[in-house]
Formats: sequence, C-alpha cells, structure tokens
Amino acid sequence: MDVHSFLTDHQNSLVAQWADALFQTYPEEGAKFFSGSKNQFANPAGHTFRTNLDIIFRTLASGQGAAACTKELDEIMRIRAVQGFSPSVALCFLPALKEIVLREAVKIFPDKSVDELLRDWNRTVDQLIMLGFDLYVNCREILWQQKANQLYNRTHKLLERANLLKEEVAG
Repeated sequence: MDVHSFLTDHQNSLVAQWADALFQTYPEEGAKFFSGSKNQFANPAGHTFRTNLDIIFRTLASGQGAAACTKELDEIMRIRAVQGFSPSVALCFLPALKEIVLREAVKIFPDKSVDELLRDWNRTVDQLIMLGFDLYVNCREILWQQKANQLYNRTHKLLERANLLKEEVAG
C-alpha cells in the first residue's frame, strides 16, 4: 500500500480526527456546538468546517497542491478571523493534520520509514499552512480596515453635527 492509497482508504477517519482538532481550539461549549449538529442551517460554521476540511483533505490526497484548496481554506480562515483568534490558534489545526496522518500511518506501515513515505505529504501540508497564514492575515487586515473606516465615518458625522468641520469652497 502506498501513501495515496492509505490516505484515500482512511480518509473518513483522518478527516474526522482533523475536524476534532479544529473543534478543540474552541472553549468546551463552543466545541460541543460546532461538533454537534451537522445540519447546515442549525450549525452553519460547523457545517462549513466539516465540509471544507473534507474537500481540502480529498484535494490534497489526490495529489493536487495546496493552491487548489484556496477557496475552501479561505472560508474557514474568514470564520476564524472574525472570531478573533490569534494566528497561532487560528492555524493550529493545519499542522495537526500532519500529526494525525503520521499517527495513523505508523499503524499501517510499522516496518517502513514513515517519515520518508510522508515527505511529499508533509511538504504539501506545509504549503497549506503557509497559504492559511496568508489568508488569515488578509482577512484580519480587511477587518481592521473596516473598523478604521467605521471609526472615521462615525467621527466625521459627530464633527458635522457639532458644526466643527469647515465647509469646502467650490472653486
């Protein structure tokens, strides 16, 4: 059995463990909520996490690069950015994928050098981590820009109401 077959054959178990790693980054009640209902309408964030993790895993396991997962990873990073996680916490579920795959691979390939077998896989996950960081930072920048614009608009309106703004002269 090669790595590709291993990832494909064990994909449901690996994705479930990966989703658990993401859910464990939340406080206990949040983790219960997100990991609970699989209904898209009752738990939209949990549904987005599960669905996109599955798509990302399938894409990576098929040999496509991390860039092929940009849309799905961006949807996850947007949720995590709005929730105000620090970058290390927001992204910690990504390197957890390497640990999960390694732990399961050792069970299947006990006689082989698992590190050697997983070299390409680990490199792909590293690229996914870097992509995730870029997406997360971009989302946080957008949020800060929106907050700055909102503060500017609010201040401008207050100054207008107080008649503290000079009227512009048309030339």
